[in-house]
Amino acid sequence: MATLGSVFLGLAFIAALVSVVSLFWGRSLGQKDGEAVTNTGYFATFITAGGLTVAVAILLAAFFRLDYTFQYVAENHSTDVSGLAWLYKISGVWAGREGSLLFWAWLVALFAAYVGWKRISETDELSNMSLAVLNIVQLFFMASLLVDLNNPFRISPAEWIGADGSLLIAVGMNPLLQHWAMILHPPTLFIGYAGLSVPFAFAMGALITGDASKRWVVIVDRITVFSWLMLGIGIGLGAVWAYVVLGWGGYWAWDPVENASLLPWLTGVGLLHSFTVYRRRDGFKKWAVIMATASFVLVILGTFITRSGIVQSVHAFEKSPISGWIFGAMMVLPIIATIWGLIVRSETFKGADEFESLTSKEASYYFNNVIMLLSAIVVAMLTISPGFGGKAFGPETYDALAHPFGILYVFIMAVCPILSWRATLGPAFMAKAKWPLVTTGILAIPLMAIWYFQLLPVLNKNGAYSAYEPVPVIIVYSILGILIGAFAVSVAVFLFVEGSRKRAAAKGESFGTALGNIIFKARTQSGGYLTHMGIGIILIGLVGSTMFVDDQIVSIPDAPGSTFEVGNYQFVYQGVRSVTLANQDVETVAEFDVSSDGKSLGRVSPGQVSFFRQQQDKLNADVIMQPLRDIFVVFQGSDGTNASINVKINPLISWVWFGFALSVVGTAIAMWPKFAPAAVSAPVPAGKRPVAKSAGSKSTSGNKKK
Repeated sequence: MATLGSVFLGLAFIAALVSVVSLFWGRSLGQKDGEAVTNTGYFATFITAGGLTVAVAILLAAFFRLDYTFQYVAENHSTDVSGLAWLYKISGVWAGREGSLLFWAWLVALFAAYVGWKRISETDELSNMSLAVLNIVQLFFMASLLVDLNNPFRISPAEWIGADGSLLIAVGMNPLLQHWAMILHPPTLFIGYAGLSVPFAFAMGALITGDASKRWVVIVDRITVFSWLMLGIGIGLGAVWAYVVLGWGGYWAWDPVENASLLPWLTGVGLLHSFTVYRRRDGFKKWAVIMATASFVLVILGTFITRSGIVQSVHAFEKSPISGWIFGAMMVLPIIATIWGLIVRSETFKGADEFESLTSKEASYYFNNVIMLLSAIVVAMLTISPGFGGKAFGPETYDALAHPFGILYVFIMAVCPILSWRATLGPAFMAKAKWPLVTTGILAIPLMAIWYFQLLPVLNKNGAYSAYEPVPVIIVYSILGILIGAFAVSVAVFLFVEGSRKRAAAKGESFGTALGNIIFKARTQSGGYLTHMGIGIILIGLVGSTMFVDDQIVSIPDAPGSTFEVGNYQFVYQGVRSVTLANQDVETVAEFDVSSDGKSLGRVSPGQVSFFRQQQDKLNADVIMQPLRDIFVVFQGSDGTNASINVKINPLISWVWFGFALSVVGTAIAMWPKFAPAAVSAPVPAGKRPVAKSAGSKSTSGNKKK
């Protein structure tokens, strides 16, 4: 079966190669003579997706059979005996380097097949060249897979397998990956990564064909929003996993692989906003191409970081030199192609990439792009610096950059919806800004009370943890972050209320009905407002959970009844219990009763798990979640005399999770398709009259299907 998997990988590679050759050959033959050849390119794309689908199915079946003759299955199978064990068989497919590459290549193939299916009725030149670029991307992925070190269908060494088929060596899935969030986190990231290859492919297709119309943007817009959404969900789930599994009490450590996932998300923000200006104002044409390429290249950079071994990370796979060269080429070639294409097509893609007034939507979009692109470049350079002999930068360096850039970005994001195109006159701006400013002032009263009475005392006690951000700087950033976050929420609320009020007056609807119609009928705008609101809430949560954490390590006698206090919370130690599980793993749990001012808050049960097969230990934290703070407890162990406990009071961290969820909902609403989308047609050549078409037919260009 392992050999059969390699066969289907090879078949998919050949089909992708046939598709690329056919699509370019069909273009060279012209519209009439090249139709049959072009069709071959589309059908070969479907064969590529089919071949990779079978390959993934073979690997998945091997996990469910626990077929240890697959070396990848032996190295990444789970020994978990909980109710999630069957899900860990599925997640084993992407748990290691080889499987994750196969899974990623499969997703790119599915996106390519979807594009082919949607565009096969037209096969216009833009679609053909874009599909060819997508298949070139697949060729690079599959070339990496077919290299022996990356092939998930390698056969296990004979000495690994017993006569009865049992596994004789201590290998298996990393215990840290055996968590529900890791069932969802990698695939959502990979869907986002794979999806961002589509806008890149169409940007290249637009450069190849010289089609600078908004057609390519309209075609890929919802795919891009969906991909950015999935990437954001993946990042959020990764943060949840880091918070509850790794046991250090945070959710973002600026680890190289964490950074790798953030980079295309940042440029994706700029890409989506560039698309808005492209569609509505016929501007930001170069920005759209640049951001599409940047997002794709940064996705590949993440792969390079993870799989080349150039940077050390808790998430990174073992070194694969050949993959490093392949993915290095996947970064360099798109950059060269984009620069060359924009030079050659400079007149065609000439558009309004600047702005007339600082008080305009265009200006806010422009600075949004600049901040996102610069942030991504700076984070990327800091991340890969150690791999090229440079300094390794710690979290405090990233934080010192992220705090001002993040606050400035959210401010621009908040102001943008109340600005006008081209220019916003002072009276018009104040008319729109008045009520958001009033609302911000109202929200500021309780928020600043929380800051003064609950957050500031922690800073006064602990001081600044970074020389880059002394206490006065943290105070300024925290106040600005809270107020600007509140302003972002206030603007979004104002836009919903004002829009509903006007609609209710114009349509004779109740306020509630008008609000519902705005949310579900003007989905792009209302979804954007919800996303902005979520980001404002996240900013407030970040202020509390990154700047004002009370972190203490306590040592107490290892005897039931021992007590200690952290902040305003009292802990009573109830003892330790150990359980040996069916798979011989040993789970140790310590129990503490927690109270505050005499009121019981419940019991926490942090512990450790010693994994028998992997000979590895893992800390299990326990958390009491409250609206204004989390009580995060880690049992670090006992020497028989004293027990060590790490307690962190994380303020406002639930605001981060709520803001994240609200942003996800908002983005999902924004990308939800209209029930009757208009067909996207190729432009009619100058001097030609459009042909009248019957209802239900599609507009075509290039090679029309007979």
